[in-house]
Amino acid sequence: MRRWWQEAACASAATAIALLCVALALSGCGGASATSPQAAPSAQRTHTVVAGETVYHIAQLYGVSVGRLMTANGLGDPRELYVGQRLIIPGQYQSASLAGSDTTLRYPYSGERESRQFMWPVYQGVVSSGFGIRNGAMHEGVDIAAPAGTPVHAVDSGAVIFAGSLHGYGNTVIIRHDDHYATVYGHNYVNLVHEGDHVARGQTIAEIGRSGRTSGANLHFEVRRDNVARNPLGFLPEPAPASGITFAVNAGS
Repeated sequence: MRRWWQEAACASAATAIALLCVALALSGCGGASATSPQAAPSAQRTHTVVAGETVYHIAQLYGVSVGRLMTANGLGDPRELYVGQRLIIPGQYQSASLAGSDTTLRYPYSGERESRQFMWPVYQGVVSSGFGIRNGAMHEGVDIAAPAGTPVHAVDSGAVIFAGSLHGYGNTVIIRHDDHYATVYGHNYVNLVHEGDHVARGQTIAEIGRSGRTSGANLHFEVRRDNVARNPLGFLPEPAPASGITFAVNAGS
């Protein structure tokens, strides 16, 4: 199987070298969905409907089809949703100790804070999969589920060193920042910047999609320093209570 940097060889030699220096160790998401079931499942995951949500929106958050979600909950019409309704999420599980708790938790991350702090790449979404071993393989970033088309923002100013399609990642943007940092934004619906562009902190650089190996609309986000993947949550501020960022069970660990 050809690696993505080999596929990039059709670009200029300078581009290929720059990509190799920053992201040689990148690997695809291994076919895992935006919201992979937790190990040793014992309880069906549920979601409590809040004001403004639709069947389509909830299905996108968990990476399931609208049809499966409606069938699992006996819904004959997507307009049957009501605030406070508890929906079963087909194929999604949580540990028994958390069964019956809310679907999302507020900032479960408890690791050491990094001195370098970025902004969140999206303003609203669910951190559906965390950094670390996932299904026996290393997951080198976090997945943030949100509806397709949601704007993706540069977490800090920098230079775009890649904007194209990568194997597994789909449409991807890589930004080089100062102090040997780089950030990666994958599974985009569309990239809105080009290689060589200089971007400002908070600038819209892409839209969330489901390109590459993923079964739901989400942003795969990585933080790397000297090409070593680091837990992105250590570089992101704790979301304010009124923030649109929430966390799926166990996603922040």
